[in-house]
Amino acid sequence: MRKLTLLLTTIFVMGYILPVLSQSGNFSTSLHAKRGGKPYFYNKVENGGTGGFETLTNVSITQLGCVECHDATNADLTPYPTDYSPSCADCHASNFAVTQADCIGCHSREAAVINNPNLSDVHRTAGKTCMFCHKTTDVHGTGTEYNSMFDTGAIAADCSNPDCHPSLPPTHASKDPHGGKLHCTSCHASTNLTCYNCHFESQLVMKKRPVKQVTGFVFLVNRTKDNKVHPATFQSLSYQGNTWVPFGPSIAHTIVKTGARTCADCHQNMGGNIPAIVDYNADGLMKFGTWNPADSTLSTLTGIIPMPSDWQRSLKLDYLTYNGSPSDPIVPSKNWSLIDDVTDGSHMLYATPLTNSQMNALGMDTSWTIVPVELTSFVGNLSGSDVKLDWTTATELNNNGFEIQRKTGKDFVTIGFVKGNGTTTSSHDYTFADKQLQPGSYSYRLKQIDFNGKYEFSKVIDVQIVHGLSYALEQNYPNPFNPETAIKYTIPQAGRVTIQVYDVTGKEVVTLVNNEMQAGSYETQWFGRDNRGYSVSTGVYILKMASGSFTSARKIMYLK
Repeated sequence: MRKLTLLLTTIFVMGYILPVLSQSGNFSTSLHAKRGGKPYFYNKVENGGTGGFETLTNVSITQLGCVECHDATNADLTPYPTDYSPSCADCHASNFAVTQADCIGCHSREAAVINNPNLSDVHRTAGKTCMFCHKTTDVHGTGTEYNSMFDTGAIAADCSNPDCHPSLPPTHASKDPHGGKLHCTSCHASTNLTCYNCHFESQLVMKKRPVKQVTGFVFLVNRTKDNKVHPATFQSLSYQGNTWVPFGPSIAHTIVKTGARTCADCHQNMGGNIPAIVDYNADGLMKFGTWNPADSTLSTLTGIIPMPSDWQRSLKLDYLTYNGSPSDPIVPSKNWSLIDDVTDGSHMLYATPLTNSQMNALGMDTSWTIVPVELTSFVGNLSGSDVKLDWTTATELNNNGFEIQRKTGKDFVTIGFVKGNGTTTSSHDYTFADKQLQPGSYSYRLKQIDFNGKYEFSKVIDVQIVHGLSYALEQNYPNPFNPETAIKYTIPQAGRVTIQVYDVTGKEVVTLVNNEMQAGSYETQWFGRDNRGYSVSTGVYILKMASGSFTSARKIMYLK
């Protein structure tokens, strides 16, 4: 009996414990340890990212509580210390066990799907958990440091793995004529999920506030990892009236075995009635989300949404802002109002939109993808009390000209018109001056109009006119503070501005501002966190501002 026990113990140690311990040696370079995915997604290019939300917000990710995000307790249900670092205890209890709760305690999007009683999954129904598909290398890493879980090699889990679905039933070929060009989930994932319109002002005080969770849709893109058509989702955001939306491949765990999509669910030209395609074919625009101000509700497209090749022009969604306090409790609310449906910034990661050939195959009218004017730049510069607007086109097709519009209140008003160059493949420069303006902040956009009356809006740019300003760093308010304090500052001319916090020994704690800025008055916030995102200790800190030859310092106090 002792020999049998020893044999079984040896098998367990050699077959499971040692391989896991060997893989855990890679943990220091794993995605779970490095937490690099969010900064790579969020940061500006110059800060090591992909040109994400930070481009719009100019707020460091270290101020958002994202990188060090963790559940309330570790796997042994022990509360985390303030100075948190990723470790084995995040997932492994002292008895070495890992549960589904340990996974979804951190992966909130998957938790939203799993905890939604209306969203089923054939694997979950069969009793499968996250660990059934995601083996230890997905968690412990492979020894290679990746930017994101979407990098080739970062995640091994896939439908066609040998212990999942290495082969398809004989009847599958008759149902799938695509010759392997579609990922399984394009047909078998019933829906994706997004938290529509993150209110970034709330995120700054550690409140995750979207308008609502939205399901019932699946965007289709070409995944760069394998160049297969694959589901995608997005995360829209608004901050101080500006808007941003990124897209990327995603599998909401809502897989069906029966009831997968058929030809008519995706192909308008094969008897389908796909709302997204109907919308696009009507006017070359596809509006995913529409705000209904009469009853403060949001309606969205349903079914498959083929990502058009001209998505940055044609894909529209209403952006909203929360009317209450960012510190309000997170509860369902109708206290939202419309900003507009103009996207100020966007990007698509690890995926590309569908090609015109793919769009044609689905029954989409690709004549809309001919962009009349390719605008390569649009900037505004201050000249005394005048604003000089300059823009450049690379090519023009059927271009009648440009209306110049300035925002007055909540609406844009036309203040001028500049004639276009019709059809040309040469670059052309345009200019317009808005003269004798009073001090204040001004927003402008272009309305490019074809000879046939069709039109497109440019991005919105802002110019601030200030007189009599001087360099200044004001005392923060409140002071002492907890959990946040506001810091106001002014610069009389354009230039790089840095605002940093130091401890009393002179060691840098956090950089709050490091940007090229126009002359004007500004405000930033500090939430009592360092460059790694950890909460700082109670005490006195030194706030320093530098711009050109100007420097200034203030003492501030943080209280826990």
